[in-house]
Amino acid sequence: MKKLLIGFIAILFFVFGFNLKMLSAEEVIDYQSLYNQAIEKGVLDQNSVSFDQWLEQNEKEFMPVYQDGLNQGVFQEPLSYTEWLKLNNYGQPPISPTGDNKILEDVTIRRANWGGFTLKAGDIFITNATSSSGILGHAAIANGDNYILHMPGAGKENEQLTTSKWMNRYTESGKWIKVYRLKDQNLARDVARYADRNFYSTTGSATKNIHLSYSINLRLYEKNPTYCSKLVFQALYYGSGSRNVMKAVSGIVTPYGLIDTFNAAYKPPLVKTY
Repeated sequence: MKKLLIGFIAILFFVFGFNLKMLSAEEVIDYQSLYNQAIEKGVLDQNSVSFDQWLEQNEKEFMPVYQDGLNQGVFQEPLSYTEWLKLNNYGQPPISPTGDNKILEDVTIRRANWGGFTLKAGDIFITNATSSSGILGHAAIANGDNYILHMPGAGKENEQLTTSKWMNRYTESGKWIKVYRLKDQNLARDVARYADRNFYSTTGSATKNIHLSYSINLRLYEKNPTYCSKLVFQALYYGSGSRNVMKAVSGIVTPYGLIDTFNAAYKPPLVKTY
């Protein structure tokens, strides 16, 4: 009886002791400091998003996506919430280059394809209408004049959709889709072709013969596994050839941080927001 009692006490100690260790190792998040950093970096406007509003975003939007990524095991390396939030641009959408909207509006909105906008191969799409497991927002690239290529999320492979199907899937009330366009259309075509031949079909046909799995790791230049914004980054990085389009960044590139990985001379302006 005494041995049983000792054994029972040992089990209790192990269980509760283990939980205490887990609690002691739990991350302490300094939200005020992170909020201030976001303002200093220019990614967050305190006049548009107050600290209380940003806290609510963390609780209701950002943290659930992070936890979902942990639960589904999509992070191949340990990643704290603080690190993750910084990688995801503090939860804020990318800021379009200053002064470019008017110029590009004249170029693109005259002809209609989708909501008064003509899609072109090489266009880059970023939206907050969905968040893949472990990543805020979603990114995709036009691998042709009427097709969009993307990684839908955990448990799914690379997918090509027609423009109308992709736009319909991610068009949602209260959400946005931002379209960015490379100024050099020859470059855009090269990038689109690279994406098509390396991330969908080696022959450039409508039949997929390249299968990519979804996972998030620090190996940014490894093609498989991949995730939405990594696929787009690689299409731009490798598809641009000898042109110095992208910065030689490392680690994880998120949808909201994607535009900042361009070198200044090639940074694509925002051409349309839905």
